[in-house]
Amino acid sequence: MDLREVLERLREYGLRCSVSPEELLAYIQGPSYEDDRVTQEEILGEELLLLHEAAEICILKNMGYRITRGTVVEAYPDTYRAHLIALGIELAEAERLGRLDWIARRCRDLASYFDDPHLPSGMEDAVSQLISRYCGGVLT
Repeated sequence: MDLREVLERLREYGLRCSVSPEELLAYIQGPSYEDDRVTQEEILGEELLLLHEAAEICILKNMGYRITRGTVVEAYPDTYRAHLIALGIELAEAERLGRLDWIARRCRDLASYFDDPHLPSGMEDAVSQLISRYCGGVLT
């Protein structure tokens, strides 16, 4: 799936925006507040990760942010909020595609969010909702 197709798919999830290839690369190549970064190659090679990153960018743009290499850090904690919304879209798309292996992988990641020192105050409920909606017996 290329960026144009990803943006079309995001419209099905209620997100409308434009994302240029330059914005996408700046966003994924910039610094992060997290240590466990997904590589640019992984993002560009996995349609669900590409969908996720494009969703984050759209959400941040809709909040009024300009997308640059510094946006991830400069927009925190909104970046984390956008990440959780984008993760919901990613998981819904994985479910639509029957990618249960992907859902299980991401649910394992979600379980660690409660211990993440970067999780903004008040966002625990959003994490719990994602776990309840998508993780079922995966985390037991």
